[in-house]
Amino acid sequence: MKGVEWRKGGSHQILMIPGPTEVPWRVIRAMNQPAIMQYDPGFDVEILDPTLLKLKQVFQTDHEVIVLPGSGRTALEASALSVIEPGDRVVVTITGVFGTLMREIVERAGAQVTEFRAEWGQPLDLDALERTLKATRPKALTLVHNETSTGATYPADQIGKLAQEHNCLFLADTVSSLAGLDIKTDQWGIDFNMAGSQKCLAMPLGLALVAVSQRAWEAMERRSRKASTLAYDLLSWKKQWLPPERGGRATGHRRQPISMPPHLVLALREAVEIILEEGIEHRFERHRIASAAFRAGLGAMKLSLFAHPTLASNTVTGIQMPNGVSAPSVVKRMRDYGIVVTSGIEKTRETIIRIGIMGITASPQYVLPTLATLGWALRDLGHRLDVGEALARAESVFSESG
Repeated sequence: MKGVEWRKGGSHQILMIPGPTEVPWRVIRAMNQPAIMQYDPGFDVEILDPTLLKLKQVFQTDHEVIVLPGSGRTALEASALSVIEPGDRVVVTITGVFGTLMREIVERAGAQVTEFRAEWGQPLDLDALERTLKATRPKALTLVHNETSTGATYPADQIGKLAQEHNCLFLADTVSSLAGLDIKTDQWGIDFNMAGSQKCLAMPLGLALVAVSQRAWEAMERRSRKASTLAYDLLSWKKQWLPPERGGRATGHRRQPISMPPHLVLALREAVEIILEEGIEHRFERHRIASAAFRAGLGAMKLSLFAHPTLASNTVTGIQMPNGVSAPSVVKRMRDYGIVVTSGIEKTRETIIRIGIMGITASPQYVLPTLATLGWALRDLGHRLDVGEALARAESVFSESG
């Protein structure tokens, strides 16, 4: 196989990174429309608002879902800047790169931050976290539900319960888990459920999504000063967009506080329709089975996860590379075969690769070729393994679940 550019046989390289992910053709076709005025009442009434209402089912919430132009990071920053004031105490859990990002965001909002750390990919000490909440009495607690840098999923249900018991707002980053993992926004007491469009929702990058609880609206209303952001002040959606019957103040003509990108909203509408047609429970199970099959294949290759086994994510898998094999070299070789994965971030850049199993890629059609390509890449780099056995193990998991 050496010297042959196998990717030239395909129409495009397959994205198996932790976002952006592969986009279904239905979503691509939905964007193939003439230009639309974003301020046209028909767009608001017939496309944008119905899409936001249907998103409630994906978030598993009875509260409002707000969508903004931007990325998952926009959702994080808009939420923090909308509710955190200078001097507010915030406990930030840090278990990887994106926990550190959340710390920087709330610091820029002026918060007094208390870090609560765990080793990357390792469990959080919930008893110690509770002691920290008792000692600091914060306004807010943040968590990266699914730490994309490590492939670890943290117990947002238990951490949300702690936030409720200690009367603090719960900000959950679900950027790489929403629509792939079971997230019960209301039941878990999540006040700001913050996500992006380009991962498990399986649509292009460009939209930030936030589900906002009643407690969160009330906290924003109690601010002593206006938010430091105009474009991303979530409270403006309550004032200008939400009608009185839904707890808002918009009367007469409702206005988007920031211009929404029509073609991305059309993509979101189609992506949500696909999810609801499938059924969210089935979607969660599909991600679980696909990731279990992939991990079974890794086991046959004698490869280890980076994350603690009890935290293994069903949307992002972090894989330790064998001694003497650099992660970037594996990434490059897999790309030569036409499948795009990525290495770790910061201190894990040389030692792990990360693979996303999200949306339509949570299926045998994507998982099995990715597993085979990983095996070929490692074999090309001098690591002995049995690709056939790995595929057989993965196929058996799919077969048993069929």
